[in-house]
Amino acid sequence: MKYLIPSITSERRCLSCGTSDIKPGRRYCSKECRQQMNWVLSLSKGLLKAFNARYATFFYNSEYVILDILPVWSKGVSRFLWKRTPGRKPAEDLKELILYWGKKWHELVNSSNSKSYASFFLIKQTYIEELDPEMLKPVKIMIPKLTEKEKFYLKILRIKKEDLFTSHPVDIIRSAYKRMAKLYHPDMGGDEEKFKQLTEAYRHILMWAKNPSYTFRKAIVGCWSYDGKTNRWTPPL
Repeated sequence: MKYLIPSITSERRCLSCGTSDIKPGRRYCSKECRQQMNWVLSLSKGLLKAFNARYATFFYNSEYVILDILPVWSKGVSRFLWKRTPGRKPAEDLKELILYWGKKWHELVNSSNSKSYASFFLIKQTYIEELDPEMLKPVKIMIPKLTEKEKFYLKILRIKKEDLFTSHPVDIIRSAYKRMAKLYHPDMGGDEEKFKQLTEAYRHILMWAKNPSYTFRKAIVGCWSYDGKTNRWTPPL
């Protein structure tokens, strides 16, 4: 159980509760779930600062929530595990993990009168040599920068945003247009207005693909990532 790695799945799940009952394009099933996860991750920052974390990651499976931490002064990763409680959300289990280890840290500070000793003791106690520190370092990725109108056009063409990452996005766009034109072209019994809308979407997205614009962010596939320099958590890819 010590060497769990984040699971990578194409199925879209709520980042807070893990349910697959989520609307297309959304990362949370509800506003409440989003607020809860953001609150718990904000709560974790106190513990991460106590350990002087350079990087950290959080992920979960059906059995555990896992918080991996790479302190600035350590060359290795320490893993904090918490067994899942049936029926509870991962965000709720993560909160219990944070409160438990936070309490342990404060107890050591009170007994030793040293914050650095408390941090060193717990990090050393949970250190796992087999975990690669590079796994905790987020990578810089490019994300297509799309307006709401362009996102709407993608839906008309039935193209996923991920398709714009490919080496031949223009070919994908043209193929999608030809496929959809067979459904909407007036000469083939289709709707004239829908065909005009399809053509407009095709021309607009084709222009975007020939001169694309991107935003950049750092993230990790399959798990939340924390950067100590910015003191921020980033959602998984």
